[in-house]
Amino acid sequence: MVFKNGEKILFEVRRHWFVIVSESSLIILLGLLPFVALGASSWANLSPQSFWAVLFLCAGWLLILWSAFFIVWTNYYLDVWVVTNQRIIDIEQINLFNRTVSEFRLDRVQDITIKVNGFVATILGFGDIHVQTAGEMEKFLIKSAPKPYEIKDKIIREHDRALELARGGSHGGV
Repeated sequence: MVFKNGEKILFEVRRHWFVIVSESSLIILLGLLPFVALGASSWANLSPQSFWAVLFLCAGWLLILWSAFFIVWTNYYLDVWVVTNQRIIDIEQINLFNRTVSEFRLDRVQDITIKVNGFVATILGFGDIHVQTAGEMEKFLIKSAPKPYEIKDKIIREHDRALELARGGSHGGV
């Protein structure tokens, strides 16, 4: 990421921790599946050859699930908004080898909409943030952001500061 003169990172926004926990819970349950299916008594009754074959298959299964968890975590961690004092950079990790990077200047913000959907999102305090801009790409979205109202207030504060700098004749390095 290339930063302009005087540009400073104010904060980063990633999806709420509940997202990765909910996406990973199925992987964890699938990881326990072979051990629950065989049970403790079945392991003791296996012949030595069968024991090693079953252990090898279980290890292979866990390796596949570990790879799936790594992909889920990578998509979670690399999907981020970087908010600087001049712009917002939206890095959307679509899958392991596919990402989109968009950016817009803070003085281009026209509207910010928060959508908190459901009981869990309301209790844990996360929701979607939609930012409407005056640019070519009209809407920017980060899904399941933690504390969306606080993030909206910070962006509006920085938007107002950017507009004030633009009116005063100084563009702050933009």
